[in-house]
Amino acid sequence: MERVTGPDETRFAHEALLYRGERGFAAQVAAFVREGLDAGEPVAVALTARHADALRDELGADAARVRFPDAADLGRNPARLVPWWRDWVAGNSGGGRCRGVGEPVGGGNGAAWDRACRVHEHMTNAAFEAGPGWRLLCPHDLGLHSPAMIEAVARSHPRICGLPLPPGAGGFDPRGALTAFEEPLPELGKPLFETAFSLPDLPRLRGAVRDHVPALGLRGGQVADFVLVADELAGNSVQHGGGDGRMALWVAEGRAVCEVSDKGLIIDPLAGRRRPDLREHGPGAGLWSANQICELLLIRSAPNEGTTVRGYFDVR
Repeated sequence: MERVTGPDETRFAHEALLYRGERGFAAQVAAFVREGLDAGEPVAVALTARHADALRDELGADAARVRFPDAADLGRNPARLVPWWRDWVAGNSGGGRCRGVGEPVGGGNGAAWDRACRVHEHMTNAAFEAGPGWRLLCPHDLGLHSPAMIEAVARSHPRICGLPLPPGAGGFDPRGALTAFEEPLPELGKPLFETAFSLPDLPRLRGAVRDHVPALGLRGGQVADFVLVADELAGNSVQHGGGDGRMALWVAEGRAVCEVSDKGLIIDPLAGRRRPDLREHGPGAGLWSANQICELLLIRSAPNEGTTVRGYFDVR
C-alpha cells in the first residue's frame, strides 16, 4: 500500500517518489519543487545530469530560483551526498524550512553500487534525525532497481508517494542506520594479492600495493590515489582496529578494489560521512579521506565479526 502520511513540519522528512520510466518524472518533481518555492523555502536539486535537464525544462523560469549543484562536484560516490546536504541545510534553514531533491549523481550498476546506494538512504536518516526540520525527496525508478534496493527504499523512507510499493515490500525501519553496515559485502572471488599486516609492515605494504597497480589497470593520477587510500585504510586498522589487519586487491565490475579488514567495530553510523575535526584522530578521519578519493567506499562492520572496508576505483 502507498504510504502518504504528511510530514511532521518540525522534523526531517525523508520521502521517496516511486516512478517507472521517464514519463511524468519531471512533472512530479517540479510540483514538489514549486510547492517549496511558493512557500518561500530554499530549494536544492541534486540529480543526474539527464534528470536535472528535464527538471529545468519543466520548471521554466522557476529553475533560476533553484540551486542545482554540479554533479561533478558531488562525484560518483553516494557517500558524498550526506555531507553536501548537511552543509547546504546548515546554510539555508536559518530557523525556517527548506527542501531538496536528491539521487546518487554518478552512473553505475552492479552489486557494489547497489549496496552503496542502499546504505546511503539509511545514513541520510541518521544524519538529520536530530533536526533541523526540512524535506528531502528521493526519486526512485522501480524499473531499474533490484528487489534488495526496493526493500531498502521501503525501509529507509517514512513516506512513500507516486507509485505504490510492490507487494511484500517491508515497512520503515527507524533502526536501519544502526544495522546497515552489517549487510554482507558482494563476493569478489580469489584476490590478485592478499596479505596480513601490522604497524611495522606498513612501508612494505605500500610498496606491494604499488607493485600490483599495473595488474589492476590503474593509470596516471589513479596510481597515487589508490596507494594513498590503501595506506589510509591500513593505517586506520592499525590505529583503531586492534593493531593489525588483512589487505586484499581485486579487479571486479570494471573497478580496482582495495579491501582492508580488522577486528574493530564501527559504532558511528556516519563514520566517513561526518566531516572530521582535524584536531582529533578518530577512525572517521581516514574513512572521510578515502570517501573523497574513491568512486565507492563500502563498509561492513558487525559485532563479533569485525570491520571490512573496500575502496573502489573505476578502471579507465
